[in-house]
Amino acid sequence: MFSATNNISRILGRLITVLLTIFMSTTALYGNVHTKEPEAPQSFTPVVRFAVCSDVHLDGSPTQEAAIRLGRLFDDSYAYAQSDAGYQKLDAVIVAGDFANTGADKEYEVYNSVIKAHIKPETQLLAVLGNHEFISYRDYDATIGYEKYKQYVYSEVDRHDVINGYHFIGVSYDDNGKTFSGKVKWLRAELDKAKSADPTKPIFVYQHPHPLMTVYGSVSWSDKDIRTVLSEYPQVVDFSGHSHYASSDPRSVWQGNFTAVGTGSLSAYMSNLDYISGDEDAPGKSGGFWIVEADAKGVVHMKLYDIENRTFFDNVEYWFTDVADKTKRGYTWYQQSKRDTKPAFPADAQVTAKKNDAGRTLLQFPDATGYYEAESYAVVVGNGEYDKVFSGKFVSDYVRAGLTGVTLDIGEIPPGEYEVEIIPYSPYMKQGNALRGNITVD
Repeated sequence: MFSATNNISRILGRLITVLLTIFMSTTALYGNVHTKEPEAPQSFTPVVRFAVCSDVHLDGSPTQEAAIRLGRLFDDSYAYAQSDAGYQKLDAVIVAGDFANTGADKEYEVYNSVIKAHIKPETQLLAVLGNHEFISYRDYDATIGYEKYKQYVYSEVDRHDVINGYHFIGVSYDDNGKTFSGKVKWLRAELDKAKSADPTKPIFVYQHPHPLMTVYGSVSWSDKDIRTVLSEYPQVVDFSGHSHYASSDPRSVWQGNFTAVGTGSLSAYMSNLDYISGDEDAPGKSGGFWIVEADAKGVVHMKLYDIENRTFFDNVEYWFTDVADKTKRGYTWYQQSKRDTKPAFPADAQVTAKKNDAGRTLLQFPDATGYYEAESYAVVVGNGEYDKVFSGKFVSDYVRAGLTGVTLDIGEIPPGEYEVEIIPYSPYMKQGNALRGNITVD
């Protein structure tokens, strides 16, 4: 039932995935082809813990959902910290840019009021400027973006902090709100200082855009100067946002010359289903942030938290060991793609349909899963190859924690009997077997 256009799009998407696997992986160079994920150490006691988010996009209203979510990040992170008998502190919260939506005063005021209401003295707030903090001023004087940040947040737009022996380096855009070329010298100097303190210990870096060609979203939502600098420092663990691409996706963690982590968005996740068709909104309400911990030996642990459903993702957890040794990477693009398997529906899976109160048809069926959850579903509804009433692609519910079953809104469909074909795809574009069935639309 699939059209030639759909097939060509998917074939090109898979080809691009193969090319990215070759280009974005260092395993071909180092011969490190094991695919087993790093395991949790037998004992792990943090000496530092922090939360990382980005892309809050406050609009200046204290009742905005984004403002509520920002406060919730602090409350839920403190609750998690208190549940750990070994270490109960939250040492820092990192906001990797776009905490404001345009950079207006009222947005900064809400940002500060939320922070003041929820932060504890034990916690340092580490924030850098994203592109949205410049939007109100870029057309006539983008440097005002710096002035507003210094007025409301911190006297320096770039910062280097040491917390419990770990170095945290945050770098903002140049004062044009677009580039990082003016920050290369400063960033390299600060990284050298951190490296000289301990060349094997992780260095935590954060900025708004992704380093080019690293994590999911970095094909376009990225900066090449950041990647060039960070590639000289294998012990870097870098956090970035900008794309809003789902941090629940395994492609949002990448290891090569350094380690890169996509922070997604606290407000709403996005995706790109084939690298060609453009950004896609995730279904329903979504968003999240990372809880990151490190012990005295330099082992780093990360867990992803669903800010909407207020729970951790069951299977989105990472352990980084020996981060300064490029031959001991556990999460290269190559390794992740090799672990990936075709998603499969349950043997007894069926598809059903119902109409909602607005008269739109909803398809319902079980999740398809493989090593990772299905990233997307391609759906065709009709009668035969040339009689289609619907054809489209959907981001799966892998962007939200704890959900089972899939519900897709395929719009207003004329009453009748239809054939349905649903093809699942994994994050690395592996195509599972189709679920086919018949539905009746009243």
